[in-house]
Parts: sequence; structure tokens; C-alpha cells
Amino acid sequence: MKTNRIQFFLCLLSGIFFTLLFSSCNGNRTDSNTDQPLLGKYKIYKGDFRVTIDRSLEPILKQEVEIFRFIYDSVNMTVEYANEAEMLNNFRERNTDVLVMARELTPAEKESLKEQDTIYAREMKVAYDAVALVGNNNFQDANLSVALLKDYFNPANKITDSPKMVFDNQHSSCVNFVMQLLGYKEKVSSNVYALKSVEEVIDYVAQNANAIGFIPYSYLSDLDEERVQAIRKRIKILSLRVQNSEGKEEMVNANQSDIASGTYPLIRTVSTVTHFTYNDNLEWLFVNFLYQAKGARIFLKAGLIPAKMPEREINVNTESLGAKN
Repeated sequence: MKTNRIQFFLCLLSGIFFTLLFSSCNGNRTDSNTDQPLLGKYKIYKGDFRVTIDRSLEPILKQEVEIFRFIYDSVNMTVEYANEAEMLNNFRERNTDVLVMARELTPAEKESLKEQDTIYAREMKVAYDAVALVGNNNFQDANLSVALLKDYFNPANKITDSPKMVFDNQHSSCVNFVMQLLGYKEKVSSNVYALKSVEEVIDYVAQNANAIGFIPYSYLSDLDEERVQAIRKRIKILSLRVQNSEGKEEMVNANQSDIASGTYPLIRTVSTVTHFTYNDNLEWLFVNFLYQAKGARIFLKAGLIPAKMPEREINVNTESLGAKN
């Protein structure tokens, strides 16, 4: 009887040991693309956090949010799409935990957060987008350049047949970006207009041969989407004449290749902003997701350029090729 008890006890200890060993091995497995632990459906992550995203990035970020929610289905993430001013106010008043902006914070904005609200911002670039110039399919863009755009925006503009410049709305991040790029703050030509949405800009330029629309490239970048295919049939992406690194003139436009090479002048940064902490919390989990392989591949597939290119594994057959008889 005593021998049977000892054998039973030894069997029990062995079972516990191998169970713990197996659990430990599984718990330490990682996804080679993300360096994050593979813990089933990531049930280890729980809690709530809030994200505010620039409205101009909505088409692409919706895809990122959908995949994040699928992977981390035990996390409750509240998402809001807003303009730049609303985003910064939400962050300052601590009504949101993460910003996904179409630009980086300016030094003045960082100092303002620290001085007025004792907020230290933590920023990370996750991708690169652009402001696309779009026009009627008959629009002639052979001579279009940044210098000519600056002349079109000039409040003293007296260019004959100057095209109308049209934005999605007056609070759009596209407006701020283009104004800063061209060196204007407030007063511009009376030929500059703000509508109510990207869709209205597309409709306007499709129906008017002498108009230039300024819209987020992310609305046109995912060529697999039927919505994008339909838009591209109605309008065209306009090109700009630029000088390359060798001093030669070339035509570039908003596309993945010219964004990647940096030759397109209207490239903008997709940047995340969080409150600085010493802990890697849920906010940082989402930021890391956007930056690492899974999020980067979504950006890449959708036509943008991720800040960190995902690695690709190529398997090469090392077996010798025998001569065929």
C-alpha cells in the first residue's frame, strides 16, 4: 500500500511538472513579426482606453482599428474621428488617451502642453500619407508646380483663368498643411474654397474642368477597394513639376512610389501622441500595433508607407539542381 502511494505521488508530481513546463513554453512563444507574446486571443490584455483619430485618415485607420479589435478582443477601445483642433483639445483636457494625427506636434504645442497642463507627450511616427491634388480628367497639369500653386493662393492673384482651389472643410488638416507649405497663414486668394467633405470636393472637380481639389491621399490609395476604383474613374490625380536630386525636372504625384522616395512635395507624417508614462499600457499596445509588422502591413497594403517596413522572409531552395535526362 505504501509503495502504491509513493508511485501515485511521483506520478502526480511528474504531471504537474510537465504541465508547468508546457505552459511556460507556450507563454514565452512570440510572433516573430511583432515581438509580442502569442497568448491565445490575447486575453491577458484587459481594460478600456480612448483614441481620437484625424478625420482625414479615417479610411485607412478604420482597417487598423478593425484588426486590432479582432486580435485584442478583450480590450475595449473607444474611437472618435475629429479635426485637429478638436483632437488637441481632447488631449489637453484628458478626454482621450491616444491621438493619431496627420502630422507631428509642433515645438510650440509641446511646450504649451507642458507649461499649461503639465502634459508630457510621447510621439511616434507610424506611417506616411500625403495631400493629393485631384482634378477633372481634362485638367492640364503639365506646368503645375509648388511655385505655381503659391501664386494661385496669393491674395493678390491676378492670373487669368486661375483655377479654383477646393478643400474638404475649413478645419481640415489638409488646409493647415497646405497653408504652411505654401507660406500662408490667414489671407489667401478669393479662389480658395472650403466645402463640407472629401466627397463634395471629388464631385466638384469631376464636374468642373478648371478646379484643383486638395484631399487626403488615403482616400485614393487602396486600389483594391471598389470605392477607390470608382473615384479614380471620375477624376485624376494631378502631377507636380519638381527638380530631383540631380537638378533635373520630373513629374511626380501622390502615389506610393513617390511618397516612399520622398520626391512628392506634399508628404505628411502619420504620428501617434500619448501621455508620457513609465508603463507600457493599453495605449502603447495600440501604438506598437500600428508601428510593428501587423499594422505596417495594413498601411502598406492600403497604399501608404509604414514608418517601419515589415520584414519579408524569402525561402531559397539550397538543393543542387540535377541535370535532367
